[in-house]
Amino acid sequence: MNAFNIIILAVLLFFALKGLARGLVNEASSLVGLILGAWLAYHFYPAVSQPIRAVTHLPAQICSFLAFILILLITGIIVHVVGNIVTTALRLVMLGGLNRVGGLLIGTAEGVLLLSLLFSTATAGFMPEKLKTRIRNTEAANLLAQTGDKILSHWRSGATTQQ
Repeated sequence: MNAFNIIILAVLLFFALKGLARGLVNEASSLVGLILGAWLAYHFYPAVSQPIRAVTHLPAQICSFLAFILILLITGIIVHVVGNIVTTALRLVMLGGLNRVGGLLIGTAEGVLLLSLLFSTATAGFMPEKLKTRIRNTEAANLLAQTGDKILSHWRSGATTQQ
């Protein structure tokens, strides 16, 4: 077992335990909160930045940044609170165990996604050849890198077809 395998196991174990502890609803609500918050922030930061600028008299760029962060945080907090309420309700109807198992699965999937993207980036053309070779020679790291390559390729092709 080499260093890459140890890193992979540690990251997957961390994400699996995090998912188990938080449960499916909280893990999913965190992801939804981030995606929804980013979408809302991207679309509404110009409107929110204007009252911030009127009150603070800061430069427009800083007010835009603050508006984006504010929308992102408020959305994340609201979705987090809703997730906690749903999690509590699931515990009351004796579905807490199922929620935790679902959390374990989604947490592990998050870890796989993160590792796939990291190893894919680590094997990109601009990275040192020695690192790329070590990753390609480690079966698990190579599989994750190939998965990340496919994900990034799909995202890139989706972005170009929408433009």
